[in-house]
Amino acid sequence: MTNSTEHFDTFLAISAWLTGYEPVELQGTGMVQTYYSTLRENITAIDLDAFFAESDFILAKAQTDVDAAKVRTASHLMQNSSFNSLGKQIILMWYIGQWFADPSGDPNNSVQINAQSYVEALMWPTADTHPPGAKEPGFGSWAVKPVSVDTFNVTL
Repeated sequence: MTNSTEHFDTFLAISAWLTGYEPVELQGTGMVQTYYSTLRENITAIDLDAFFAESDFILAKAQTDVDAAKVRTASHLMQNSSFNSLGKQIILMWYIGQWFADPSGDPNNSVQINAQSYVEALMWPTADTHPPGAKEPGFGSWAVKPVSVDTFNVTL
């Protein structure tokens, strides 16, 4: 049976693996303990034990064969039938700051974890912006022209 800190390090490591952010960047959000607690409140201990055992295997595999670890992540953590899409739920939690009761990502089945989860959501630094109403960019920032979408050869 899972105790309150048994899988904490694995949670941080698999979160980094799934989000593409370094563990220290995730720790810098101040949300690691909150998100870990959210998992523990919403997922059974048996399912968490199985998910973290698979995560440990994938993280160990990533040390020697990154491509194989990516394939295993896609087939074992991201499928709807795998741990009830817990891999997807962790990604959504980090990027949006919400817990999705339905892992399909339906916003009608989600709850904002807390106010800080909105402010620290990874969607903001990923988009190179700030959350509206929080972490304002600073005085005079409006005077600097934003980077054009054309710079990135993005078709909208």
